[in-house]
Amino acid sequence: MGKIHFDETNELACDEFSLEDKNELDRTADMSPFYISRRGQCSFVQKVRNMENIGVAVGIVVDSYAENIKNILMSDDGTGGGIRIPSMLISRTDGDILLDWITNAGKQELESLVVMAEFVMPFEENNKVSYDFWFTSSSNRAIDFIEDFTPFQDGFEGQVNFTPHYVFWECIGCD
Repeated sequence: MGKIHFDETNELACDEFSLEDKNELDRTADMSPFYISRRGQCSFVQKVRNMENIGVAVGIVVDSYAENIKNILMSDDGTGGGIRIPSMLISRTDGDILLDWITNAGKQELESLVVMAEFVMPFEENNKVSYDFWFTSSSNRAIDFIEDFTPFQDGFEGQVNFTPHYVFWECIGCD
């Protein structure tokens, strides 16, 4: 649960936030700061890193298209290895409702707004949890993670479906 923040002057969260933005975040009373931005102009990683750098606990990105977001990946641009906060993509419809309320709410309404984020892994009919891990073969950290995680994966004894995915980048101009 947390308080939500939004800056209309940096609505895409592509620019680094100022010290004023950092000081505005309130981590009191068991409320974690959430930050909402719109999608576009820079990578998901840059947005979330900018949010993390000012002390945000959860990053929320509003899709810029009216589309089904179920199969959209908030992909790594190759620099996301150090990100330590969770983030999520929400639909344009839901985001527009939330942002409209935030930009039109009074101070007292904003202070009383509490947002709850829930990261749920869906269950399959056979009561197994499925999860995916996306990485490139050039990422030593990803390879180390898989090696370190293997004993835990083995401990699940068939109760989960783990699917690793390799990401391949096209090198235009490479022979």
